[in-house]
Amino acid sequence: MGCKIKTQVKLDYIQDFEMMFERMKVDRPREAAVYYVTLVIDCPKEFSDFLKIAEEFANITRRPLETGRASLLKNGIIAKVLFSNESKEDFGRESYLPAHPKAIWEDVKSDLKQVIADETYRVIENRINEYSKWYTSNFEKYGIKLKRNGNVTLQYSGKWILYNVLSNCLENKDGLKMQVGGERFFDEPFIKYIKKLLDLDTKVQLIIDNTNHMDVIKKLKETYGDKLEIRCFSEEVAGTMRNFVFGKEIAVNGIKILPESSNEPSYIGTAYVDLHDIEILDDKFNSLWGIAKPLKDTQKK
Repeated sequence: MGCKIKTQVKLDYIQDFEMMFERMKVDRPREAAVYYVTLVIDCPKEFSDFLKIAEEFANITRRPLETGRASLLKNGIIAKVLFSNESKEDFGRESYLPAHPKAIWEDVKSDLKQVIADETYRVIENRINEYSKWYTSNFEKYGIKLKRNGNVTLQYSGKWILYNVLSNCLENKDGLKMQVGGERFFDEPFIKYIKKLLDLDTKVQLIIDNTNHMDVIKKLKETYGDKLEIRCFSEEVAGTMRNFVFGKEIAVNGIKILPESSNEPSYIGTAYVDLHDIEILDDKFNSLWGIAKPLKDTQKK
């Protein structure tokens, strides 16, 4: 113990995210906040460095900090890096990618505003820009530590990918193509992210694998009109593949590995920033889009 460690983390920053995580019902919000803030601001490559900061600021020991990290993974606030390819980036042994602070703030701010003082709210809101600068410095423009070459394969939850989609669309507004599946996508909290994306004037093309939520889909179409196009490609044909193409900026190609009812990370996918790779995935999506049926056709007997 004894010697102070060099860090840009402050207790105020930890308290900001502890409040946010409490409202999001994240388990062990303080431990989770210490890990998340340290990852975003200092981006250590070893767990021992996280632990030093946790002990310094919050007297948190190894096991509780590991529990906080697991809670972040379960709640989609971090994704685990499995390996990277054709990249010079050293991810280190503590290889996790956090959701963008702005996406977390967008998720929780209206709920948080109801329970904290206006002055406290404004202070946190102003600091979000600070957190965002550190995030971009450590994780690059698209949040996966890569610039324009290589790719990274991740284990993540459905919520993490939507945080990533939201943060990229907040910055770039280039349009979004998504192939998704399962029953939960049109339930909360997932439907909330789609609405936020559409509120940003993001054009969304969405391929789904069933038409069990036509009432929700009709309301979305009534509200957002041509900004949202949806087609159906049955689960029997689509299998477990999930694709996300963010304009010409970034693409994620993934596969479902655990039941949708589980709260644990349930996808393994590869994120690409190389323009040629993105073009290939965009072409594949467009081919599926051409085969998928417009929703009115799927309703015909």
